[in-house]
Amino acid sequence: MLIETAITEENVRIQGQDRMLEGILSYPNDGACSSALIAGPHPFLGGDMRNNVVSALLKALVPQGVVSLAFNYGGVGGSEGGPTDWPAVMSNFWKDGTFAEESDWIEDTRSAVAALRQWCDLPPLLIGYSFGCWAIVSNLQELRASAIVLISPNFKQHAFDQLSECSAPLLLIHSDSDFTCSLSEVVAWADSIREPRKRVQLAAGEHFFRGHEAKVSGTVLDFLKGHNILWTD
Repeated sequence: MLIETAITEENVRIQGQDRMLEGILSYPNDGACSSALIAGPHPFLGGDMRNNVVSALLKALVPQGVVSLAFNYGGVGGSEGGPTDWPAVMSNFWKDGTFAEESDWIEDTRSAVAALRQWCDLPPLLIGYSFGCWAIVSNLQELRASAIVLISPNFKQHAFDQLSECSAPLLLIHSDSDFTCSLSEVVAWADSIREPRKRVQLAAGEHFFRGHEAKVSGTVLDFLKGHNILWTD
């Protein structure tokens, strides 16, 4: 059951390395127990701060006392910057699954975490969805995370070695029908990750969880309550 509390949502500007990013900062009006950064999926795969999963997480976390920040990567929405030749990088993405300019979005994630720490001095919960999983894990060495949540990580495309450098509780959420990997592959990969970890498999929505957002956010809340990160009922 969600705790009833008034919340505020602000459109904010985030100072990036060489550009301004737009974000949504949402927080409870009567105090907070934690903070969270939500890094969304790849901009070529619906990656913006109004993504269905990102929006569901914001709606679920804030009433539980979590100051939450979602943001747009450079070149998306009102965020400055981004690739100078979008057709070329899109061609590379669909050919190779990646391109050099993605490293700038990793920097954007680091800037978003820094802004969150300025606005709320509580150890952040780091949530990544799809590409956002790689974005947050790439920044773990510099952060003091209270917990890590990875939703539909593409471990076949990106390296997650830095997970071993952070001992915070880890939750992995995946579908039983993700087009980026077979079910056996994701289970084997999850079993290879360091402890403490928890894996939750959902019969829901392939990679995108359309129509199943409540299952995702509910799984996250249950995990955080189990680690005493949220307010208790």
